[in-house]
Amino acid sequence: MQYQKISLPIDAYLDEILSQVQKSSTILIKASPGSGKTTRLPWFIAKNYPSKVVVLEPRRLAAKLAAERIAVEEGLKIGAEIGYHFRFEKKTSSSTRLTFYTEGTFLKKAMNESDLDDVGVIILDEFHERHLETDMALAWLLDLQARRGNLKLILMSATLDLEITQHLKSPTIIDIEAVRYPVEMVYLPNQPSVLNQSLEQKIRQALEQIPTTSDVLVFLPGMREIQKVQSYLAERFGKVFILHSEVSMEEQEKALKPHTTRKIILSTNLAESSVTIPSIKAVIDSGIQREAHYSPWNGLKIIADRPVTKSSAVQRAGRAGRTSPGICHRLYALQDFEARESFTQPEILKADLTDTYLLSSQIKSTLRWITPPPADRWQKARQLCYLMGLIDEKNDVTPLAQKTSRYSLDLRLSRVLVAGENLNLNERKQLLNYICRELENDLSGNLLRKFNFYLENSSATNESSWEKCLLAGFIDQVARYRMKQNDFIHYSGKTIKLHPSLGTLTDGYYLILNITQRQEAISILPIEEEWLFEHEPFPFLEETLITVEPKFSLTSFTKLGSIVIDEKNIPLSWTGLNPTQKEKVRALGEKVFAKSLLKWKESEAYNRYTYWLKLKQEDSQDTLSLDEYFKFSSELIWDSLEDYFKQSLEDHGLNQTLPWSINLGGKKELKVHYPFNQDPYVEAPIQDFYGQKETPKIANNKIPLTLKLIGPHRQPLQVTKDLAGFWKKTYQEMLKEFKRDYPRHHWPEDPTTAKPLLLKRHLVT
Repeated sequence: MQYQKISLPIDAYLDEILSQVQKSSTILIKASPGSGKTTRLPWFIAKNYPSKVVVLEPRRLAAKLAAERIAVEEGLKIGAEIGYHFRFEKKTSSSTRLTFYTEGTFLKKAMNESDLDDVGVIILDEFHERHLETDMALAWLLDLQARRGNLKLILMSATLDLEITQHLKSPTIIDIEAVRYPVEMVYLPNQPSVLNQSLEQKIRQALEQIPTTSDVLVFLPGMREIQKVQSYLAERFGKVFILHSEVSMEEQEKALKPHTTRKIILSTNLAESSVTIPSIKAVIDSGIQREAHYSPWNGLKIIADRPVTKSSAVQRAGRAGRTSPGICHRLYALQDFEARESFTQPEILKADLTDTYLLSSQIKSTLRWITPPPADRWQKARQLCYLMGLIDEKNDVTPLAQKTSRYSLDLRLSRVLVAGENLNLNERKQLLNYICRELENDLSGNLLRKFNFYLENSSATNESSWEKCLLAGFIDQVARYRMKQNDFIHYSGKTIKLHPSLGTLTDGYYLILNITQRQEAISILPIEEEWLFEHEPFPFLEETLITVEPKFSLTSFTKLGSIVIDEKNIPLSWTGLNPTQKEKVRALGEKVFAKSLLKWKESEAYNRYTYWLKLKQEDSQDTLSLDEYFKFSSELIWDSLEDYFKQSLEDHGLNQTLPWSINLGGKKELKVHYPFNQDPYVEAPIQDFYGQKETPKIANNKIPLTLKLIGPHRQPLQVTKDLAGFWKKTYQEMLKEFKRDYPRHHWPEDPTTAKPLLLKRHLVT
């Protein structure tokens, strides 16, 4: 590949950056695409700095093209002074001073080389994209830098993020000022007849408006659209080039080389920032990118088309204005652009974190996250790694985790394939076919070819079921079907309805592998109960629940997640226990009742009790303290606990003094609420209080309840302790307004003698 070495904006800053590298530990370089930061800066540092230099790229093609361009410009040899390393391809040697890595490959290197002693400078390119592996690489490098004071970090980004600069503790910031030529923006009219045209038609119409002397870069979601558009355009515009990792390097070189005639290049967001094509003067932007997101149900990767953000759209348009004024045709309306999100959200906030958690356990380092993983999802990822047998209780990685790395799939699917290594050939085929059909939409049936070795190396004669292997990666998706209710109780505790298309099922256990937006199980697999008991690690938990009110009881549960597998009521007969059992029961009681106390303190029952204590103190009567109510966990004989608790409450009059409900003169019964640090209250529609002359009272008719009189709009019309005063004055003042706003409701002139009827039509005339 031949490149003409031209002057680039970053050239004027190289000496300054090298000087800062020698003085500062962390440098943040803001530079627009096309400034030369990826191809000029790394080698300049590598040839002027005593230690090796590593560059991290988010994409394999970007890493390879950058290394090859540097090699051509500087007269170097790939695999000698400069090289690259990513999955399935490595060209480095002992003499390599500059190596380009993909972030994922670099993190795997970090597992084996904890200090990288021979590397002095590490450059993170395109950091603004905030991929999950980008954030994790930086989190690990910041910890390494704290351990190795001589390690230099350079972050290269198209934008400056305040969160990043604050977290990096005042890094040296260098802003590369590049000449920006104006780019004319052309939008489609906001008319369905135009917007609903095919992508090919819209691109053709845009090309017809662009001068034939301008090279054109077309941004498309993925290879499927690229091939379709190429076929359509080739018939009308001649040769069309493709810049994508799936085409040969020879074809990619053709897209990058200068041509005497106009070039039309079809690419994806790869060309947004990772690859620069100097001759581009026109851009056609579909406004769409294909990206991975993750199913909130099963955590599997889903490839879907999404609108690009405003910042990405701006970067795409900027490709047309690098060397001269240009034009950008956006194949969507201006109103669409203005409604889009401004920036791409860091992937760590939306991705499934199971793979990341396992990798963090393998690296064994304190990760210094810029944006920490959400705590609940991080814990969920840890639990899933444990349930899949990839880490143990101490968080140490198991041998199973090493086996999953041979499959470049989601961690769940890799774990399933490892479990299937003991199957015979026929069962393995069925397992792969099921994964292709039900779980891995991105492979589109190619899994059999991709993992041909999985079938060729099958010499097992095990007759075990392939369905059982799914449990290895999806134990947390087990659900128990209840035919009577026609629903599932899921591992998480959720109730999931059955999609009508699946017909009728029998009671039993199933894997729910996908659900609809209406929370209906759409992809299920029946499993045997005995498989659950054979799963490793053992997935069941034993829980004991002790309740005190209204009756003292102890219940033992065997649970799979939130699914109750077995339930037993355990009689507590103290005299029937031996000394060892009594000690165990005492210890259990102390532990369980301590938790019960904490929960009780957050309940209305506790608020009611403390309110009662306050009343008793005002009456100068002795009462039991709160602690005394719970001393029974270690001091009292167990078979008398129920009587103790019940009688103690009755003896001191709690239930009589502060009832849980009141009856309005033989009419409707209302619950009494005891909020924290407030007076007790009842609430009901105002019509329920018709016929009541006075405010109901509790505590031996001493304390009037607060009444919340709810109106037809379901909000309180009045909150009062003086019902008689309200009927006499406020009600009369508001009566006309009530009748006008809610004419169907019953509004008597004298509510103290009226019947408690809600609507006029309920009146008997």
